[in-house]
Amino acid sequence: MTPKKHRRVLIWNTPFMEKSPHKGYSIPQAEYAMKLLGEKTGAFEPVVSDDVVMYLPENLKRFDAIIMNNSNGPWIRPTDEDMEKLKEYGTDIDAVESGPDGLRRSLLEWVSNGGGIVAYHHAVGGNTHWPQFLEMLGAAYWGHPWHEEVGVKLDEPGHPLLAAFEGKNFRLTEEIFQFRDPYSRKKLRVLLSLDTETTNMTVPWIHRKDNDFALAWVRQYGKGRVFYCAFGHRSEIWWNPTILRFYLDGIQFATGDLPADTTPSAEVATGLEPGFRSLFNGKDLSGWKGNPRIWTVRDGVITGQTTPDNRVSENNFLIWTGGDLEDFELRLKFRIEGGNSGIYFHSKERTDMHPEALVGPQANFSADGRWTGVVMEYTLRNILAERGQKVRIDKTGRKEVVGSVGDPTGLLKLVKPEQWNDYTVITDKGHTVLNINGVVFCEIEDNDPKRPRTGKLALQVHQGLPMLVQFKDIRLRQF
Repeated sequence: MTPKKHRRVLIWNTPFMEKSPHKGYSIPQAEYAMKLLGEKTGAFEPVVSDDVVMYLPENLKRFDAIIMNNSNGPWIRPTDEDMEKLKEYGTDIDAVESGPDGLRRSLLEWVSNGGGIVAYHHAVGGNTHWPQFLEMLGAAYWGHPWHEEVGVKLDEPGHPLLAAFEGKNFRLTEEIFQFRDPYSRKKLRVLLSLDTETTNMTVPWIHRKDNDFALAWVRQYGKGRVFYCAFGHRSEIWWNPTILRFYLDGIQFATGDLPADTTPSAEVATGLEPGFRSLFNGKDLSGWKGNPRIWTVRDGVITGQTTPDNRVSENNFLIWTGGDLEDFELRLKFRIEGGNSGIYFHSKERTDMHPEALVGPQANFSADGRWTGVVMEYTLRNILAERGQKVRIDKTGRKEVVGSVGDPTGLLKLVKPEQWNDYTVITDKGHTVLNINGVVFCEIEDNDPKRPRTGKLALQVHQGLPMLVQFKDIRLRQF
């Protein structure tokens, strides 16, 4: 890929070369390969160094990315020799390394402001005394159980950084690492991992019990981009054309020339938006409680149903057991055939004062449309906002319609009868918004000190005529 502008990349070799297990092969071979890669493709100008002064702010700003070439050891800490070159920055080694204007802060700020990191193999063995560095890279080294041929699988064959592998898993002879905290798929977009079905899993020193052996990933760090791959121990890695193409793509991702999604794998796997968690597993009613005569899981969706032979004499609820909620955003899909339903929130279970099974605000919808997009508190403050209304409730509890969010009839036409519709409920410090199919249906500013502030979340089947209501894709984000 042609770079957007001239790129300069620092190839960083550990200053502890004499103590490095990779000094005689991996490091010099990778240095040669990376220099040649930059020069032959024109993707970047390579600059090689093992001088820690490169991490001063005035030097870092010259570079678009840094390749950490098997750079193990505590290299961010200046040696006595380094301190001679850094004496204008102070005489205290601790302050020069980790003080307010130290080398640690310089590197982290450079990445956060848009710099790129490319790290190979034992770079995760660098600066193990510095937790923020390992957090930035995404993992800490936890041994290498394998040094043999293993299976490697593409976690996302269609990801742009995996184009070199043409959608195919492969086998590779290499020293293979395992990783420990801060490694987590909740923070990293994993690209490659060990194929445990085609790899010898009887080797000693396997510490992970979850079979999650990631081998390459990307992540966003502030405005910066981080690419890591565990390959880089054996000499032949550095003349393998497929691996070199993969690494070139990783470098161009780090410099900002090759766009690629860094959404963490855990969020991609669940289809969740950032900050949301799923409240329904699509299989059973784990995490919910309700009458199994009314509430079931059918074809992967929550189903509440009454029939002529299976009626309810009072409103019936499926209550989420994850605890009381205060400020949150709830997103789900619903469909209804007959009757009336809703999403209860900030609700309390039955008391002597309130004989209803559940009492509190409800984001309503109904098959006939009368209650769709309406907020009410049955047996409490009754209707708070009709569809289309913008309402303010003052400190005395007086309700006033202060505006409109749309024509009630026009809004109702956006709802698809007996089909799946999106429903979003947002409530934050008294400000509540109902959104159906991407459109605001009503809005409330509630300043009443007696308003319900916390309580249960529940789904409703209304008493009366036979009905069916279904819910799926239930996601919650708490503020």
